[in-house]
Amino acid sequence: MEDHHIYREAQRRVRQKAKFFKHLYTYVIVVGIMFFLTLFRGRPFAFVPVALFWGIAIMFHYLKVFGIPGTGILSKEWEEEEIEKEVRRMKGILGKDVDEEPEVELPDEEMKLRELRKDYDDSEFV
Repeated sequence: MEDHHIYREAQRRVRQKAKFFKHLYTYVIVVGIMFFLTLFRGRPFAFVPVALFWGIAIMFHYLKVFGIPGTGILSKEWEEEEIEKEVRRMKGILGKDVDEEPEVELPDEEMKLRELRKDYDDSEFV
């Protein structure tokens, strides 16, 4: 992978992490405000459904960005390893060497461009 591709991928991942932390920060602030508002209005647990469902969304956002903690599952590295395994498996099924680059050679007859068929008449244009 070239340096600029690595830099762009790292930049994309940092942005994802920053978005997650902004999401978490917003959650904490809003749920805190809702807690105090409902506490002073005499309904101290009215905020719980919002906090619960939003908390579940935060959890899924975390898993998307960081993967499952301690396992590496769903992380970018895990995804790349799984892709590599799948490529090796598929090449094995097709009977190709893993390190071998695919060669595509077409006969000269197939390489010629054919005429395109016109589905319109030039007089139809304005």
